[in-house]
Amino acid sequence: MTAGNRDVHTWLTARVATYLRRSPEDIDTSVPLADYGLDSLTALAITADIEDEFEVTVDDALTWDHPTVDALSAALSELVGGQPAAAASTSEKQA
Repeated sequence: MTAGNRDVHTWLTARVATYLRRSPEDIDTSVPLADYGLDSLTALAITADIEDEFEVTVDDALTWDHPTVDALSAALSELVGGQPAAAASTSEKQA
């Protein structure tokens, strides 16, 4: 699936929550993931999940280069869908 078919931000928040053993509602998407205890192994796992889910190849440093869910989802949305995450969410709501 492509970013246009889903809300990347919601998907990414859910994945991060799973790895951090929290509910998605407990994740403040503007807080750096390192503040939640994200380590390099988990960052690599999230990167692998992104590659598998969106069928793209991304740099292993993607999670560190975009340290919040907000920043990471915006970068991912542009990479796979050519539109920012907020625009993708708005498009889906209108569809």
